[in-house]
Amino acid sequence: MTAQSQSWFGFKKPLLAGLTLAAMLGAGPSAFAADATPKAQATKGEVKLTFAPPLDQPMRYEVSTLRSRGGQEQQGIVEQVMRFRRDGEGYVLRIELVKGTLPGLTEFSLSVGDPKMPPSLRPFMEPMEYDVGADGEVLRMRDWDALKGKIGAGMKDMVALIEPDEAKRAPAAAMIEKMAAGFQQLTPEQAAQLFLKPWATFLGLGRNPREPGEWYEADIELDTGIFPMPLPATSRMRLTRPAAVFHWEQHTQMDPKAASEAITSYLETMIRASGDKAPEGKIAEMRKALGDIRINDVLEADIDPATGMVIEGSYIRAIEAGGQKGGNGARVKRLD
Repeated sequence: MTAQSQSWFGFKKPLLAGLTLAAMLGAGPSAFAADATPKAQATKGEVKLTFAPPLDQPMRYEVSTLRSRGGQEQQGIVEQVMRFRRDGEGYVLRIELVKGTLPGLTEFSLSVGDPKMPPSLRPFMEPMEYDVGADGEVLRMRDWDALKGKIGAGMKDMVALIEPDEAKRAPAAAMIEKMAAGFQQLTPEQAAQLFLKPWATFLGLGRNPREPGEWYEADIELDTGIFPMPLPATSRMRLTRPAAVFHWEQHTQMDPKAASEAITSYLETMIRASGDKAPEGKIAEMRKALGDIRINDVLEADIDPATGMVIEGSYIRAIEAGGQKGGNGARVKRLD
């Protein structure tokens, strides 16, 4: 797999950085919407990868995430076990957490049933199941109503994890309150896109016919499930076969004006909800800083031609605004 840099530079203003990255958390890279007019069959010279994951067999993956917070890079690594079973023409995907840590929470060892686990994190330790289409498209989360109730009950505990300083918790509390309200409004389809990251991006790559080595370009929309409107973007992608595996490469650039309007509106709401006594100055400063925001994604993956499953893949999101840089990303790697 092509080596990629895992280096991000944190914003100088920790709160602005944290809120901006939190706002973009739901807008993962898209490899599917770019196919505006997908073909059912490949023509001569085109390749279509079949999605045929092994059934009722455990597949171990390492999933690492990286983000900038407070000008520092924070990495989390978890080990997961994935299992697919047939359900009609599609599949049910079950994901179980084996072990790991989260970015910024390395003092917690993630494991099911750990009595020291903060209440806000316990729901995320449980196995989760998703409906997946025959071509690898993630459709919806199963038992979402039960899970979101558990998440909502533990949200208040999350404030102390985000901001250890009690005197500075008002903005964090406002952010968590808005996140909690957003969770309750998510549909099972939206919840799947939010919780199954980065797998919602990596499943079913190359499912539409492509001419190997040719670049394809399309206008897409990223539905975040958080912003009141999808974010328009332009994506370029290609499928190659440099060796025994296929390689997928994709570059996505969000529309700067639309991204700026959506993010500043989202953050303005949280600043006003925080109870700040002088919000106008901070809002004006924020709008100035984010007025020229640039958001770019780079996605790469090596794909097993027999199963359509990613062997190793990564995406990097680079965010630049007001001369400052930040970002986040994820990497998956098959362990067996």
